Amino acid sequence: MQNRSFILNRSAVQYNPLMKEWIGMYKFRGHERYAPLLTALLIQAFQAMSEEQNSALAKEHPAPVAYPAPSAQQPKPQWRPDAVTYVPVSGERLAERGFNQAEQLAAGLATVFRLPIVDLLQRRINTTKQSFKSRGERIETMKNAFSIHPDGMYSIEELYRAFHLPTQMSMSHVKPLQILLIDDIYTTGSTLDACGQVILNAGFTMGIPVEIYTLTLARS
Repeated sequence: MQNRSFILNRSAVQYNPLMKEWIGMYKFRGHERYAPLLTALLIQAFQAMSEEQNSALAKEHPAPVAYPAPSAQQPKPQWRPDAVTYVPVSGERLAERGFNQAEQLAAGLATVFRLPIVDLLQRRINTTKQSFKSRGERIETMKNAFSIHPDGMYSIEELYRAFHLPTQMSMSHVKPLQILLIDDIYTTGSTLDACGQVILNAGFTMGIPVEIYTLTLARS
């Protein structure tokens, strides 16, 4: 995908026949007993994702050659998103299912890792079922399907103030606000890309640098 809005995606499992059955039982038939199992799979994927990011940061910031006293050693940089958000469903889908599976997964993950969860997005149109569409049709369908939540701009600003508001000492290097975006199934990435673009545009409007990372339960 060229010029995608997110830095990377990691998925917990393959969308094989077993996972299709499990997710279907949870998503379409409301069997909530699957929720802890699916959330546990997502948590494992997030832990692996964090380890990979920490390894990458360690390569970007190698230990200094000098050997300072142990008390003076700088802590290793640790990757941790500033907040968790999720792909929204339409009001029609929400009424039909009674819950948003991506929101439930995001809430479970955020609780375990003590991360703030924020409503940044809303679905403008009720898109038809994506599973029967070609890649091109999926991408076209997702254009303009999402918009920023009424409180989304405020949430982004508050998160930025809490974690990354630059001071006189750090004006030369402002760390982007890092958002973890959750969905259940990754097929072409068009849904996540569309959602990420809305968040990036909102940040750009306010002059706030944002990075999007995505985490999905299954990869089709």
